[in-house]
Amino acid sequence: MALRRRSFVAALASLSLVPQTKGAGMPHFKDVIAASLPTGIALPPVFEQAIDWLEAANYVVEDSYAALTPPDRSRSIVLQFEPVSQGHAAAWLGTDDPAVTQRLAPIIRTGGDGSYAALWRTDDGTLSIVHMGSGSGSVMMRTLVESPLDMLRLMAIGYSELCWPENFAITPAEEHAALVAAIGVENDPVYRGPSEFRHFVEKTFDVSVPQRAIDIVGGVMERDDPFQRWLQTVQEG
Repeated sequence: MALRRRSFVAALASLSLVPQTKGAGMPHFKDVIAASLPTGIALPPVFEQAIDWLEAANYVVEDSYAALTPPDRSRSIVLQFEPVSQGHAAAWLGTDDPAVTQRLAPIIRTGGDGSYAALWRTDDGTLSIVHMGSGSGSVMMRTLVESPLDMLRLMAIGYSELCWPENFAITPAEEHAALVAAIGVENDPVYRGPSEFRHFVEKTFDVSVPQRAIDIVGGVMERDDPFQRWLQTVQEG
């Protein structure tokens, strides 16, 4: 099994860990994210429901991100919802052409290396969930899942990061055990799976959450990928 030494431990250490209590008139976090999206991309309703649940559980930190588990020092999962950072898509794509950059909205951090999952507006105007590998770590740049609900199911499995496709065929428990063996338990947070979030996803949307990512993404990643084709046209342009 291939295992990369990942950067999420350092990333976690740099995160603010003070939950924010909402005051009267303060926007809900889903509205903060929705306001950051480019024209033509709307926050999927299932993401709105998930973010509302995370906010009610007090997993939102300073309107900066919404974690899948309580945002304290024992947190071991990097996955989180974030507002779109201005200029992120342009820097990643290598162009500031709004006709290109406004089709991509990175809102889910997938790795401590700077990788994200993003809403991508396809040629026919529908939305897909794609992965924007950082390039300095993950190089996965392709369609990840075909629906926002499948993205929630994927996040609920419990991987510390979702930027390493070589780990998709193993369980989060196996992934974490291999990481501890590689870097030592003293360098790794105690693993806590997102059990409450998993229960929310399964109960709210009447779906199952499998044990391995491959059971969700396998078919998608085996097909010819429209996002990769689009990236090629952007590079050629």
